[in-house]
Amino acid sequence: MRQTVEEKRCAVYTRKSTDERLDAEYNSLEAQHDACAAYIKSQVGQGWTLLGKRYDDGGYSGGTMNRPSLEELLKDVKAGLIDIVVVYKIDRLSRSLSDFTDLSKLFEEHNVSFVSVTQQIDTSNAAGRMMLNILMSFAQFEREMTADRIKDKIYASKKRGMWMGGPTPYGYVLENKQLKIEPKAAEAVRMIFRRYVATGSSLQVARELNDSPQYARADGKLWRPTMVLVILKSHVYTGKLEMRRTGELFDGRHEAIIDEAQFEAAQKALAFNRKDDGKSKRHSLYTPLKGLLKCGTCGGSMTPVFSNYSKKQGRRRYVYYRCTADAKNAEHKCPIRNIAADVVEKFVSKQLGGILRRDDVRALVCKGDPAAEEVYLRETEDMEALWTKMMPAERERLLRLLVREVRLFPTKVEIDLALEGEDSHVVVHVQLKQNLGRQTFVLVNDDECDSAGELAVVQGLRKSHRWAELISSGTYHDRKELADTLGLSNSYLGKVLRLEYLSPRVIEALMLGELPTASITKLLALDTPIWAEQEQKLGLKR
Repeated sequence: MRQTVEEKRCAVYTRKSTDERLDAEYNSLEAQHDACAAYIKSQVGQGWTLLGKRYDDGGYSGGTMNRPSLEELLKDVKAGLIDIVVVYKIDRLSRSLSDFTDLSKLFEEHNVSFVSVTQQIDTSNAAGRMMLNILMSFAQFEREMTADRIKDKIYASKKRGMWMGGPTPYGYVLENKQLKIEPKAAEAVRMIFRRYVATGSSLQVARELNDSPQYARADGKLWRPTMVLVILKSHVYTGKLEMRRTGELFDGRHEAIIDEAQFEAAQKALAFNRKDDGKSKRHSLYTPLKGLLKCGTCGGSMTPVFSNYSKKQGRRRYVYYRCTADAKNAEHKCPIRNIAADVVEKFVSKQLGGILRRDDVRALVCKGDPAAEEVYLRETEDMEALWTKMMPAERERLLRLLVREVRLFPTKVEIDLALEGEDSHVVVHVQLKQNLGRQTFVLVNDDECDSAGELAVVQGLRKSHRWAELISSGTYHDRKELADTLGLSNSYLGKVLRLEYLSPRVIEALMLGELPTASITKLLALDTPIWAEQEQKLGLKR
């Protein structure tokens, strides 16, 4: 007796990133659809039938889920109208691994299979699901590499003084992709800087602008204090271009409306108005460990607080994490009370270096992609450099991804990871100490090993080489600028930089473990640039 084949309803989804040539008689979407339809026809013996409804997205990026036809497709999947989703290539559906993971879960929940006709992927079997994960890792890696190339191009163009698009700053017009001064609007910009320095009030400046027909906006809208502040903070009016990602300033090809002295005077007025009135402004603090850091002794959270220290030369803010149990109860005596925020944040970031290099974490992130693993290992080799390079939001996202809780004790720090397995709990032994009036802590036997378990001398050599390269390449003008950026003393940075001039024979011996008694303290104490004398002081025979 002939067995009846169950009908499987197939929906074809097509996508093209740009709308170029979509009006052609036979475009890319049609070609994708025809290829998928032919594949479905070849599977007619398995009960596959092509639905008449089309799901075509022309001019939409694969990096976003906000696509009309995709939303319609998912709606029909949830309604039980589709059994198989067919695409020409998997990146037509999504280029984001996280987005595709969500789509796969949705398909699985509604018993919908996914097929890529050119890559021979069918998620109805285990082999197809494995191949899908590998190819999606490559698709996301390619997209991220493309994004990095675009960022590099923007950086290089701004360095050459080229305007790279975006809203045209008030006071300028755009001609042939170059900023040109618009005289009437430029007068309003000059008035804004002049009057804000005199009044210190963006509201007052906005009112004066609105009261004078001379400074009326071309679009007929009223001046707002927020727009006044945007203009006051923009370096473009001094003839500069700012790379927001790095904070660097480059000389632009456009003409300045105000000079540097006027801009600096406005920044001082802005800074004066930002001075605190004695009340806590927690929203302005960057505290990535908020909600993660706990007092191990008292059991409560450690919340961010700050204090200001003023001298004639300026004003400085110190941020701390304070035990809430100690803050709420005057009679309570917490052994930690508070800890310098920069100290504990830098300490936890160092622990992440060892965690990120673990095999299970690397496998989880890279999904078996060799190219991604190569980039991953290189970037995580020096956690301090990576942490410095990351934006605050990226640092916080990384902490939230890997860390469930950090508990601080007087003699140890415990870190619970948001990972499964036996290695999800990390314990590091420390010692509390006072440094310039601030409570901080150091690792036990810090002269012998660092937080990731590597020899401190090796870490010191890496730092010395990297810091010397940052100065010689012109990234930082001098040693003091680099020390200020890293939050280190100029003298300490100078000692570490001396490691760059160690004898090659000493370095080789350190790498081979032939100088087990040579601690980082001994190396930093070497006060001679002569190689023979260095080798003699460290006990190396010639």
